[in-house]
Amino acid sequence: MLKRTLKKQLFVRKLLAASIAVTLGTFQYSGLNPVYAQQQDEHEHEHTQETMHKDDHDEADHKETEHHDDHEGDHKSGKHQDEHEYLDKDEHNHEKGHNDEHSGESAKADEHGHGHGHGDEEEEGFVKMSAQQQAMAGIQVEPVAYESHVNEIITAPGEVVNDLYKTTLLTTQVDSRVLNRKVVLGQHVKKGDVIAVLYSLEIATAQNQLKVALSEWNRVRKLGKQTVGAKRYVEAKADFEKNKEVLLAYGFNQNLITQLINGKNEYPSGAYPVIAPHDGVIMEDNFQSGQYLPAGSTIARLVDESDVWVDALLAPEIGQRIPVGTLAKVDIDNKVFPAKVIHDSHAIDEVTRTRKIRLIIQNQDHVLHAGLFAKVFIELPVKEKVILLPETALMRSSDGDWAVFIEQEPGVFKQQEVELVNTINGKHQVKGLKPGQKVAVKGAFFLASEMAKGGFDPHNH
Repeated sequence: MLKRTLKKQLFVRKLLAASIAVTLGTFQYSGLNPVYAQQQDEHEHEHTQETMHKDDHDEADHKETEHHDDHEGDHKSGKHQDEHEYLDKDEHNHEKGHNDEHSGESAKADEHGHGHGHGDEEEEGFVKMSAQQQAMAGIQVEPVAYESHVNEIITAPGEVVNDLYKTTLLTTQVDSRVLNRKVVLGQHVKKGDVIAVLYSLEIATAQNQLKVALSEWNRVRKLGKQTVGAKRYVEAKADFEKNKEVLLAYGFNQNLITQLINGKNEYPSGAYPVIAPHDGVIMEDNFQSGQYLPAGSTIARLVDESDVWVDALLAPEIGQRIPVGTLAKVDIDNKVFPAKVIHDSHAIDEVTRTRKIRLIIQNQDHVLHAGLFAKVFIELPVKEKVILLPETALMRSSDGDWAVFIEQEPGVFKQQEVELVNTINGKHQVKGLKPGQKVAVKGAFFLASEMAKGGFDPHNH
């Protein structure tokens, strides 16, 4: 009896351990297959009831304990077989679920057009718009064409300056003193007019030496070369010419020397006039009556204003392209004057980093004066044929390059990059287009906005 009781307890313990193992296995795989886990729980419940029924049967018939132990061993073998079947089936279901999940992701990628490549519309970078949409956006399309005989107008700031080739500084050649002045600042004078009368002891000495040399020359010339000899004759003539040249160097003109030689000099000895060498305006006078002026002092500055210069400042790369003789127009105080380039400076200003271009303007009415500001318009012929587009046609592409929108067909636009060469008369010279291509000259900004909102990438990035 005790032996049967111990066997029964041992059997119950084994059965309990098997139930716990099955339950743990069910929890382990329930996360992968909840439906199967529920079925497994029901199966275990039925199996437990069946086992309990068998236990009752063992109490009723203890004599068949050995037969029941054999049956228990067979049942355990069957239980392990069920566990193997369960594991194989669960692994198969798990692999199938993983494949199904991967297939779902592939289907989702195909649905949205993603994967290893972009859609055709995104790659080509098209923007499609109806005629009504174009009208609302103000899009205007024009075919491009080459333009020839184009004059590039370059603008630059300038300043009116005096024509230095027609400007004279009147200076003293010897130490002198101002006897009286004959003009005032800003006065217009003619050639030969007297500016001032000066006195110099050196002038008086030169005048007297000229008179002595003249007297000797007249006597030798009267006697003749044969009488006085060739040497004496040549020396007398040379001495006379030398004294005459001295006075010319001191500022006398030929007319004053002739008057002095003929004894008709209207000025006392040592006094001499300062004479205007050409027509002009007294722009500067640095003398007063009675003032002592050392040799080299400036008496006055005489400027001929029949023409004036305009110095224009340009960027170095632009200035070197403008040849001498190029025609231009100059706006001074809202008046436009024709001009011409006469000088191209080869030096770059160290402060402003600009290049100076000098123009000349005829100023017959003397309305222009030094110091006036000017705006210069230089007409530079363009030798080659060019394609010009307005600024509204150009936009920046996604990588920062200049681009335009080409109408491929009615209502279909595509962005195309171009090269910006130059700006001519307010328009942009571009390269990279062919004549006949239809370009959106207005509304390019709206097309670029639509492309950005649509996520288009014309470079297939």
